[in-house]
Amino acid sequence: MDIPSFKIKMIGRYKYHVYLAYSYEGQEFIADNVLPKLSELGYKVFSQEDIIPGLNLCSVIRKAIHVSRCVLFVVSSGCEDSNEWCIAVHMANEEAIQRRKHITLELLYDYNCLDGIPGADKLIHQNYFMEFPRHGSDHEVTAFWTDFEHKLISIDNSAIETSMTFLATNTERS
Repeated sequence: MDIPSFKIKMIGRYKYHVYLAYSYEGQEFIADNVLPKLSELGYKVFSQEDIIPGLNLCSVIRKAIHVSRCVLFVVSSGCEDSNEWCIAVHMANEEAIQRRKHITLELLYDYNCLDGIPGADKLIHQNYFMEFPRHGSDHEVTAFWTDFEHKLISIDNSAIETSMTFLATNTERS
């Protein structure tokens, strides 16, 4: 499948459109729904399945996030127990600070598991949080993926205000 030109432009300097973080409990949902749909939409994805056993996990995740345009966290049961998940939350926060931009999307697959997720307070950002319609109609699922694409496209254009720009803006208003 050819990648549409706007998606090639969107990927820019990155090797992947999406770094996909999830718990092993959500692996079936990822394999049956998320990866096929992202592929169908023409996105290049780095998933935890791409991590070669034996390599330094922190280093691999840090590098993979660094060369990905955004990080998609699939929130489901078991996230709090996943080493990859915990490392990805930390590395995504570090990368966002370095880029001075919000770089995460959160796909809520299991609403009952938000309590106890490490870094959830830093991870969840209302504009980039989406609940997957697990028992929704085809129309609702299609609307979800349309919303996902809009949010992914907006990631690169969403500057996070730094303390210096905040101070400069407030000084100008005074």
